[in-house]
Amino acid sequence: MSFPSFQVDSTVVTLQFALLLRDGFANSDQLQGDVTAVSGTIDGEQKDSSGAFLFYDLKPGAQTIAVSSGTDTPYYLSATIKVTVPKPPALWPAFPDVTLANKALLLSDPAQTAEYILQRQAATLQPTTNYPFPAGSTLIRGTVLHGGLPLAGASVQQAGGTDPAYITGADGQFVLYSSSPPAIPQSVTVNATQGAFAGSAKVTVIRGLTVSATTINI
Repeated sequence: MSFPSFQVDSTVVTLQFALLLRDGFANSDQLQGDVTAVSGTIDGEQKDSSGAFLFYDLKPGAQTIAVSSGTDTPYYLSATIKVTVPKPPALWPAFPDVTLANKALLLSDPAQTAEYILQRQAATLQPTTNYPFPAGSTLIRGTVLHGGLPLAGASVQQAGGTDPAYITGADGQFVLYSSSPPAIPQSVTVNATQGAFAGSAKVTVIRGLTVSATTINI
């Protein structure tokens, strides 16, 4: 008795790179909503809801990874991350590269090596105005205007603050969060710049509350 035979096609893929993204607001490796990471035509494979994206069959050398949120969950500002994929037989790396860090310190320690800190910052996603901030967050919300119209591409940051700047979209809106809110109400200056244009506004930050309707004209 004869049995039918089948030709089975197989494809070999090679894991070459891991991108380890973080949520800048929550300081967590768990991301909110739908996030994609793409290098050219190659999509990173996300592990569950974590910030770990695995890339297969990337060409060795310099690569640019575009990170963005889905249209239904636009929770993070888009990011462009430049990485270098080594040639075989080198072990596939991760970004940020923990081998660059000082093993005696926590990875989040501000005294970490400068090279590791730069990579960690590049892989940290910042929230948009649509981010699902939990109750009790300390926030400053507002809009940047130029000639009475919303201004896109403006960089907004608290003067003297260490938290990242916010880059406005087409609606000119921004949100700033405080990772170390003051214990008592505090007056701060919020600066907005775009090219040669600049402006600022004074606001009072209150722990656990949102300061809204702040307009900066530049």
